[in-house]
Amino acid sequence: DEDDDEEDVSDLLEALDDASAKPAIGRIPLLLEILNDTEKVGTKAISLKERAIYDLTRAYCETSAYDEVVAMLKTSPFFSTITKAKCAKVVRAVLDMVCNLAPDQLDMQADICKNIIEWTKREKRSFLRQRVEAKLASILLEQHQYGQALALIDPLLGELKKLDDKQLLVETHLLESKVHFGLRNVPKAKAALTASRTCANAIYVSPSLQATIDSMSGILHTEEGDYDTAHSYFLEAFEQLDTLGDRERALPCIKYMMLCRILDSLTKALQLSAEGGVGAKSDRSEVDISGMLTGRQGVKYAGKDIEAMSAIASAASRRSLKEFESVTTMYPQELQEDLLIRHHLHILQEQLLESNLIRIIEPYSCVEISHVANLMEMPLLTVEKKLSQMILDGKLNGILDQGKGQLIVYEELEKDQAMEKGLQVIANMDNVVTSLFERSRALRTMML
Repeated sequence: DEDDDEEDVSDLLEALDDASAKPAIGRIPLLLEILNDTEKVGTKAISLKERAIYDLTRAYCETSAYDEVVAMLKTSPFFSTITKAKCAKVVRAVLDMVCNLAPDQLDMQADICKNIIEWTKREKRSFLRQRVEAKLASILLEQHQYGQALALIDPLLGELKKLDDKQLLVETHLLESKVHFGLRNVPKAKAALTASRTCANAIYVSPSLQATIDSMSGILHTEEGDYDTAHSYFLEAFEQLDTLGDRERALPCIKYMMLCRILDSLTKALQLSAEGGVGAKSDRSEVDISGMLTGRQGVKYAGKDIEAMSAIASAASRRSLKEFESVTTMYPQELQEDLLIRHHLHILQEQLLESNLIRIIEPYSCVEISHVANLMEMPLLTVEKKLSQMILDGKLNGILDQGKGQLIVYEELEKDQAMEKGLQVIANMDNVVTSLFERSRALRTMML
């Protein structure tokens, strides 16, 4: 048997060497021939066939024959000749390899994950199924299919809590937080992140995963308008990723740090609220954006992404809406693909528009809307719509006379503080009386 195994190894090794010397499309038939040979099932032969599986996966990815990867996992006789543990190891390795070699083929990745999940259910491989389901949920998140991702995550979290698998719980809660953030449900995203942090405190967490947790914390603090705290979280995440040499994930952290500096400076300059409220006046015409990026960071991560954020900062510092819009048009990929940056740049654009409108309208008690539109260099309908929105939101005290095409601005009267406080006292007394009435009714019910 040992001689047969040695003979098997020599034949397979020679076939693998021949296949490796050929281009991707030429390797595929040779590797398939190796895997379809069911007679050679020795230990060393199986090890070489495992190598053939990985080489075949790479060849399929190089030739963009992603459907063949799914067919290989379904029909290859190799998987019926190895142990379940070995099979699970190979399947996970193939899945990771495909995701790394074809990161943009999300539909294909989801298809492979679904096929693996079906196989794990048939074979009752719960441990592997849970990890593949978590991977599928992350793919669905990238596809913006948030409902399907949540439907997968909820039962998975229930199983993981019963098993007390802390490592996968940390990752799954973090994934849940990202899904809720994609749905713009910040309270639930924050609750999921807190659960992830709680689990992470009980185990060792790799620096890469800790950086992801810190980055998500920064994102949620940015949504709440706490830009200083958000900046510190992004800085922490960036330093860890920079140490690991992960440029791809460190670069967004730098962009987020710059975004926090821009938003914080503009908030202080224009007296803006996190939700987009506008102060009518500002004593500062410029926005302080100094110290946004250190020299070392600027040199190491220089590129279009940093240029785009610097251009946005420059436009914000001059409060130039036209320059701001030209920058967003010039850098669509760098500024529009990221959910956090896109959302806050939209808010920033609205804030600049409202601030500029108020600055133009301020000297007038009655002004033609067309004149305002000409000064803003914007379409008349856009300006009219924005002015009506500001009046309804209480940011502008006036009315639109659409018959004459004019905006009539009323002077802001000082509020009667005595009346305001008197109304507040009456409201508080009403709450007290209502509470006492409910208690007395509850006592009366108990006595009966």
